[in-house]
Amino acid sequence: MAGRTTLQRLEGWVSVERLAKYRQAADPVALYEWNAELGAAVFELIGHTEVLLRNAIHAQLATRSGTTAWYDDPRYRFNTLTASDIANAKTRAGAHGRTVTPSRVVAELTFGFWRYMLSSTYQATVWPKASLAFRGLPRSQRSRATIERQVLSINDTRNRIAHQEPVFTLPTARLEADIETLAGEIDPRAGVWIASISRVTATLAARPS
Repeated sequence: MAGRTTLQRLEGWVSVERLAKYRQAADPVALYEWNAELGAAVFELIGHTEVLLRNAIHAQLATRSGTTAWYDDPRYRFNTLTASDIANAKTRAGAHGRTVTPSRVVAELTFGFWRYMLSSTYQATVWPKASLAFRGLPRSQRSRATIERQVLSINDTRNRIAHQEPVFTLPTARLEADIETLAGEIDPRAGVWIASISRVTATLAARPS
């Protein structure tokens, strides 16, 4: 196929160590390329769910604070780490002379930030309001610890894909289900939509031998 490279060249570009796990295949180059396709399919779902999660929590915290700039509300008692993340997000939001707006600040806050908002650190301050973002669950089933674990697992997968780590070694089908579940916990319609656009199952079926 025109444009295909050799294993030797690929090892020179990405390192022998990085390709070690791909040598199990008859064609390591094909497996490496397919792994990137699988990662892209999973990353697409994570991206949609990340935006859904942040916007849902943002809406609830803004309601409590009475302002979309809830990150400036002292009642949340943000610690040094969180305050630093917010300050950095404001800096990025105002880059190139742009006006710093709440929507831009929220968009600059990382997935890891939102995971930390769901940690035990903010059980008493953030969680009572953030829990309302998960309207797809009955109140009795809105467990902060359970939702945090879900978000942490998805965030870890996101970071792995972003660093071009092997995805085919992960329980990808289960991860796909976890992403759809989290989206459905926020809004059942969103969970259905994300499941309908997923390319993960089709990509898994196309794995090279």
